[in-house]
Amino acid sequence: MMQYDVKSYHAQASGNATTSAVRLKGVTVTSATVSARNMAVADPAASKSGTWSRTGTLVTVTINDNGLTNGQRVFLDVAAGTTMRDGVYTVANVTTNTFTVTSVTSGTASGTVTMYTNIYVELDTFNTVGLPVPVPGEGIYCPNGIFVGCGSSVTATVFYG
Repeated sequence: MMQYDVKSYHAQASGNATTSAVRLKGVTVTSATVSARNMAVADPAASKSGTWSRTGTLVTVTINDNGLTNGQRVFLDVAAGTTMRDGVYTVANVTTNTFTVTSVTSGTASGTVTMYTNIYVELDTFNTVGLPVPVPGEGIYCPNGIFVGCGSSVTATVFYG
């Protein structure tokens, strides 16, 4: 029997697929390059904005009342036009208003960032062939919708209903 209520959203950059309550049914992720890349599907309502600055590969992110703990994984959506990559990062050196992450790129730079803390699914890819990942059963309940975070050179299609 065919299911008719499933919709899809194709993302070539980070953004909201929907802000309505849905169930995540699956994800297909593709990298444009054969190197480590990642993406995340997150709660669009669990986001906070701030700034970042990088020296070498150490990035300090300033977000007031960030609510994080060391070792937590977050998706960082970095403002366009910078040399910092969007992606999933592990936070360290957490204080009330700052934390650090390690960047794959190096140099001195700064900019603005939006952090997503409630990640439903995180996928890593090393291949230019699309990786389909079905979600079994009824899917993952996403009460506030779906934010699709695409790391550098990543595209993703999410299926939901």
